[in-house]
Amino acid sequence: VQYQSPIFRQMAQHRRLDIRVAYCSLQGAEAALDPEFGIELSWDVPLLEGYPWTGVPNMSRRSGLEGFFGLVNPGLWKLISSTNYDAVVILTGYVCVSFWIALLAAKLHRRAVLFGTDAHALTARDGKGWKPRLKRVAWPRLFGLADVVIVPSTRGVEMMRSLGIPDERLTLTPYVVD
Repeated sequence: VQYQSPIFRQMAQHRRLDIRVAYCSLQGAEAALDPEFGIELSWDVPLLEGYPWTGVPNMSRRSGLEGFFGLVNPGLWKLISSTNYDAVVILTGYVCVSFWIALLAAKLHRRAVLFGTDAHALTARDGKGWKPRLKRVAWPRLFGLADVVIVPSTRGVEMMRSLGIPDERLTLTPYVVD
């Protein structure tokens, strides 16, 4: 959220945009105990101010940003299907249930879909050798579902091109902290 909040604030000020940010979790936006550091961490700038947002309840039994079932927000379906949004931007990542809820709702209700990734290589973070081979096959199909793929780096753009995503469906949007 610290990277997107400045962008959301700018978008909210644009006279031709009517945005609503839906949070599946407020982890990172609110002060919380960081288990690795053993202290309460919070950003020194307000992350939830200057743009309209809503919290969508997470129904996961094991709530968190890790794991496929860490974000299970069925309320996304109603939010997307009951409004006349022109587009839905999904920034949760495909590795959680809520991504798929939002994607299916947007596609079935004929909304343009934009989703982002900070990936810039096919290599697996955990070093497992089978993952790059799977990504080489699955990612062109996955990212092909997006009307626009948002990437924060030129290496990300290059990787998407290598997967066959055409330039007209890529946008370079670097992360910022105001």
